[in-house]
Amino acid sequence: MVPMRMVCQLILLGLVAATTFASADRTTYIVHTEDSKIVELQSLNKQPREWYETILNSVIKPAAQDDGDEESLAPELLYTYETTMTGFAAKLTTKQYQSLTDIDGVLSVVPDVMLNLHTTYSTHFLGLEFGRGLWNYSSLASDVIVGVLDTGIWPEHISFHDRGVNQVPARWKGTCEKGANFSAAHCNKKLIGARYFLEGYEAINGRINGTDDFRSARDSNGHGTHTASTAAGNMVPGASLFGMANGIASGMRFTSRVAAYKVCWDRGCASSDILAAIDQAVADGVDVLSLSLGGLPRPYYQDSMAIAAFGAMEKGVFFSCSAGNSGPIPSSVGNMAPWMTTVAASYTDRIFPTKVRLSNGKAFKGSSLYSGAKKTKQLPIVYKETAGGNRAEFCINGSLSSSLVKGKIVLCDRGLNGRTEKGFVVKSAGGAGMILLNSPIQGEELFADPHVLPATTVGSTAAKAIKGYYVQNKNLTGSISFYGTRYGARAPVVAAFSSRGPSLVDPYVIKPDITAPGVNILAAWPPIISPTELKKDNRRVQFNVVSGTSMSCPHLSGIAALVKSVHKDWSPAAIKSAIMTSAYTHDNKEHLISDAFVSKSTKFATPFSFGSGHVNPEGASDPGLVYDISAEDYLHYLCSINFTNAQVSILARKKYSCPKEKKGNSLQPGDLNYPSFAVVFEAFKKGRTTFTYKRTVTNVGTPKISYKVFVEIPKNVKISVEPKVLTFKKLGEKQILLQLLGTTKPTRMKPACRILWLTLIVLFAVVCTTSSSDRKTYIIHIDNSKLLELKSLNKQPQEWYEEILQVTSTTSADEVEEALAPELLYTYETTMTGFSAKLTTEQYQLLTDIDGVLHAAPDQVRSFQTTYSPDFLGLELGQTGLWNEKPASDVIIGVVDTGIWPEHISFSDTGLSPVPSRWKGTCEEGTNFSVTNCNRKLIGARFFHKGYEAAYGRINTTLEFLSARDSRGHGSHTASTAAGTAVPGASFFGMANGIARGMSFTSRIAAYKACWEGDCVDSDILAAIDQAVADGVDILSLSLVGDATPYYKDSASIAALGASQKGVFVAFSAGNSGSLPSTVGNVAPWVMTVAASSLDRGFLGQVKLSNGKTFRGASIYSGNHKKTKQLPLVYKETAGVEKSTEYCLPGSLSPSLVKGKIVLCMRGINDKTEKGFVVKSAGGAGMLLLNTPNYGEELVADPHVLPATLLGASAAQVIKDYLTQYKNLTAAISFHGTTYGARSPKMAAFSSRGPSPVDPHIIKPDITAPGMNILAAWPPMSSITRLSSDKRRSHFNILSGTSMSCPHVSGIAALIKSVHRDWSPAAIKSAIMTTAYTRDNRGHLISDLSASNSTKYATPFEFGSGHINPDKALDPGLVYDITGEDYLHYLCSINYTNAQVTLLARRKYSCPSDKGKTAVQPGDLNYPSFAVNFDAAKRGKTTYTYKRTVTNVGSGKISYKVFLDQPKGVKVSVEPKVLHFTKTAEKQSYKVSFTGSSSRSFYSFGSLIWVGGEYSVRSPIAITWQ
Repeated sequence: MVPMRMVCQLILLGLVAATTFASADRTTYIVHTEDSKIVELQSLNKQPREWYETILNSVIKPAAQDDGDEESLAPELLYTYETTMTGFAAKLTTKQYQSLTDIDGVLSVVPDVMLNLHTTYSTHFLGLEFGRGLWNYSSLASDVIVGVLDTGIWPEHISFHDRGVNQVPARWKGTCEKGANFSAAHCNKKLIGARYFLEGYEAINGRINGTDDFRSARDSNGHGTHTASTAAGNMVPGASLFGMANGIASGMRFTSRVAAYKVCWDRGCASSDILAAIDQAVADGVDVLSLSLGGLPRPYYQDSMAIAAFGAMEKGVFFSCSAGNSGPIPSSVGNMAPWMTTVAASYTDRIFPTKVRLSNGKAFKGSSLYSGAKKTKQLPIVYKETAGGNRAEFCINGSLSSSLVKGKIVLCDRGLNGRTEKGFVVKSAGGAGMILLNSPIQGEELFADPHVLPATTVGSTAAKAIKGYYVQNKNLTGSISFYGTRYGARAPVVAAFSSRGPSLVDPYVIKPDITAPGVNILAAWPPIISPTELKKDNRRVQFNVVSGTSMSCPHLSGIAALVKSVHKDWSPAAIKSAIMTSAYTHDNKEHLISDAFVSKSTKFATPFSFGSGHVNPEGASDPGLVYDISAEDYLHYLCSINFTNAQVSILARKKYSCPKEKKGNSLQPGDLNYPSFAVVFEAFKKGRTTFTYKRTVTNVGTPKISYKVFVEIPKNVKISVEPKVLTFKKLGEKQILLQLLGTTKPTRMKPACRILWLTLIVLFAVVCTTSSSDRKTYIIHIDNSKLLELKSLNKQPQEWYEEILQVTSTTSADEVEEALAPELLYTYETTMTGFSAKLTTEQYQLLTDIDGVLHAAPDQVRSFQTTYSPDFLGLELGQTGLWNEKPASDVIIGVVDTGIWPEHISFSDTGLSPVPSRWKGTCEEGTNFSVTNCNRKLIGARFFHKGYEAAYGRINTTLEFLSARDSRGHGSHTASTAAGTAVPGASFFGMANGIARGMSFTSRIAAYKACWEGDCVDSDILAAIDQAVADGVDILSLSLVGDATPYYKDSASIAALGASQKGVFVAFSAGNSGSLPSTVGNVAPWVMTVAASSLDRGFLGQVKLSNGKTFRGASIYSGNHKKTKQLPLVYKETAGVEKSTEYCLPGSLSPSLVKGKIVLCMRGINDKTEKGFVVKSAGGAGMLLLNTPNYGEELVADPHVLPATLLGASAAQVIKDYLTQYKNLTAAISFHGTTYGARSPKMAAFSSRGPSPVDPHIIKPDITAPGMNILAAWPPMSSITRLSSDKRRSHFNILSGTSMSCPHVSGIAALIKSVHRDWSPAAIKSAIMTTAYTRDNRGHLISDLSASNSTKYATPFEFGSGHINPDKALDPGLVYDITGEDYLHYLCSINYTNAQVTLLARRKYSCPSDKGKTAVQPGDLNYPSFAVNFDAAKRGKTTYTYKRTVTNVGSGKISYKVFLDQPKGVKVSVEPKVLHFTKTAEKQSYKVSFTGSSSRSFYSFGSLIWVGGEYSVRSPIAITWQ
């Protein structure tokens, strides 16, 4: 229920003071006593309670004296307080109270007062073929070492275990570098090294956020683990992703060693780090380097990777890089240096097929990894305007209308957001399926994604056809079928995303060099990251399917390791040549390799797409000839492309002079001994041009062999080769050939285009020998009945198979093929019936005609493929380091509230360790509550009611449980918000669906019930705080507030100071009395005061008037109909005759006027949901709730019982004006469910504001946090609206208020405490405040939903230091610490008397004398913000100089520089301007001066920011002219 505004509260409090306690003739008082008295008592072995009872007895007068009736009421001791304050609470008459104040040792006696809960229904904001040839089981593990530069590695993954692996090679010089969650023990004989490099990244981006990424070689992204396992991961049987792609997951060289070098972090990879890693990796002793990363094309001498790769090549290290994912755009290829191997990406024959069937009979193929039901029903199809609003065709957050898409299949165009994210959007809107439509630029590329609902991707041709059919027939329906994993598809096909040549930097080398599997690749995945890498995806897997050249690159790296393990002495260039010259260019259907991007010019791929072709591991291990290149050859090449001596020297790493050209022997680019030819002609040069290039090949195959040349002639070019036959007599022999190239006619290209169009592939065939490649392996499937016949004749199947093969051999008429007899490989009897054999083409054809042979299929090489690049998808990693899976936290959060519902799943203790031994609390028994209701999550529960009953009489046990059990819901909601266990699938009538969990979901909870029937008495609160601290809580969360009073009169503030001195962090809500200024409560500087703001999640209710105007509102109406008809609108006198009709109070509406109509109801007086019950009971068909100007544009969503929505003040005024003009105005309300992406945060209008009415020297509130529309736990017996007429029940509820924002901060404080055990409450508070942000998700200053604000932006008087930023708060760099003594000095500085300060000190206290010293001033409190007060009437300038001390809690050696955002009308200066720290925990002080004069303004705001490295330590400045 929304509480009354300030005026109403004052009236009610006046009534309370006048009448509430009078009925008992006694009032409850809280008595503060000297701590020294207690010490004296303890020295005498007396208990404080004895003294307190003695005191109370002393104030009882004989009954014979005056006012005997009053005096016969003896004092009643309620509580004693010992931990956070010293004293007691008692019920006293007025005279007893007066007598008590004169007793020695009694410091103060104050009346008990009431505090109110602050809640307004709310929602939540805060918020990854094995086995043959080179893959045989060789005797020993390979000593080849593959270095992977990437995002690190997950060392515990089974892909990196070292069972059966030999000792680490003796030549290895690397190490396992320690870091966050990574130690030397994480390396083994498989993962032999791990390092991380971050200096370059941090110099550019600031310090790495240790909550988002591990400051170690551990992988928090998934990319590095995936690529490392693709290159050299162990063989893991039974690997799959949700049962698909099932089989053995294995790296290309599964026996190789892995060394991980982490160079990539949250925002990318710094070149300086990459360079350092390459340098270190080579020094460590790697043989192959794999880098699935790259940048913009640039000349080699400016490319750090190219420079480092050159040095690696000189040391004999093979260097493999990804081509990039910028296809199909021409000249987009990266990593182009000729000494690198540049890898494109292509498909394999493994697919995950789907079929879309339309109601018109048309069917289309697609691809998906959806793992649910195998087929949908025929469902309606919606698209664009029939699915939602703006950009609904892209299915971005907030674009779809639940009323339009529910139960339907949504067509979504690819682009703008991630493919799997679109599925989440469709599902959250109620859609039953999704068809992802490729654009023409994505062509026929079919990614398989692990969707969360039935969904498939279809190619651009199918996409165009489906959209065309939909335009023709808006009633089109469709179904989606899923066929799991299938093999035998046409492959390879070059991926559309794969970057293309020709090279922008160097046209004389064909790039990419090669293509390898890069689409839908299965490989290892960290268990902490979802398969989609989306925050809202809570699925976790051991293996993931990902796509990109990031995945093709490690395939090639692993294959290079295979070749290296066989040919130890081969140079990197020789290995590269072997891979390139043995590649194939035809697919498994004997067609040229095609391109998934369908261009108009050709359906086939070219060398600019796939380089030399598709990698062929077996062929690469025995290529016959290689083109070798030395480092000097590369340097000569650089000279030939006109690099200067200085530029070549950069790569040579020494002073280098290009050789002088001799007459008739000039350096030319085409003479580089590269395994491909890129020839550049001038397009409009007259006549013919001839280039003659030289190549040298080395025989690495058969010693005595001859090769004959065959040339596939490109169009418009004549080619000749001399000699045409190369004859070798021994291994290692070299032969030289000359290639002559000349144009036959000029081309018709524009003059501006310098030609880059010619590529050549020179093919060599062996002369005088017959290649084994003339035969292929086939798998033959046999009719099982034939085998039964054989068995009846006692014949073995193998005998018949051999007879069959003999028939095919003797029938052949070709003498050459006759010599190649069929070769039986395997027989199959268990899972299939048949055999495999090597056959010539004619033998295969003859075999298919034999009776009993069902089918013969060519054998296929099945690669283990896994890939899903976040860079490729444009997605960001969704998890925070603070929420990593860790052992249960021992931080204990005490929640003082309405109690708790202990059986709720949010308080389950599954997986938690035993209760901390330091815990001294208990589980107090009461009504429906026993010791067994506590567990390892809810470790304590107590209730405090004596103060309440003293004020109101005995608690009504029909409404409340006389125990810690919660009957109202508020306490369960706040406790679960702070520290509730993670609960998947939580929602509120299907809305706000997701994981409900507290901010510190592994923390322990202790519940202290001090609030009853909506009210909380100070004495109970004080007792609860006192007991909680004694019990051992670390954090106290109190979502309640009273009137702002001086600290020495505020019992909660006094107790909070005591708690703070005991090391307990205390968070209070700021109050719900906004939008009026100076309404903030709980303003003591030692507590964290929390304001409330909105999230980016909303619940859209839209109103459309009959005049065509539409207005956006908010509602959680969950009825069956998502839209009303156009219905008449009624308001005020057209809805009833009572004065209160406009507020829809009970009895104010006339059924004859409102029946079947939509009623306009102003907010105020009664609850919003109650208004809905009033309208419904009168027969109304709907309700428009209208904000008053005081509520501004604040849209709080409520679970209405009829179609209803809340509208902002501006919309409310417009609608009322239209109703005046058009008496017959009608309206319809539509409901769109949960939406995301709204501008946020925005300050809630209800959130109480500063400046502090008690203490203008401190900016209050301190911080803002999510407090609007928050989903959290709810007791299953409580009405969701807390109205007795509402019979609906739910396990979760959506509430709003600073009551909801407060536990967010409490939970985050617990997170920080769990990491920084030794930090004081003030240090934690400082960390939260100085890391807060003040701009919303659009980059604008945080705005204010209150229309009463003079500007559209919020100020520190609304949000304090800004919006809480949990990850930054964990590592703030600097903190402003404050001791208990500092707070007492501060109280003296604001002119508190010694007696008043003594109340808070809990001992006799004398303020320090100012004589001979600098005067104590309020601004010197070491607070993380600055509140400066000038006299508005004073003439001339005034200067205030304040001192602050900061403690370094970040980097050891670091310097901070100050930056100022000057408040208007005031000059701010700081000395010193730079702070130098040499170690952690070091303190540095600075002074800040504020100079101002008289002003017409009331307030002005700015900030002071210390910036050092990655840290930005911000303090707001608030200037007030009084």
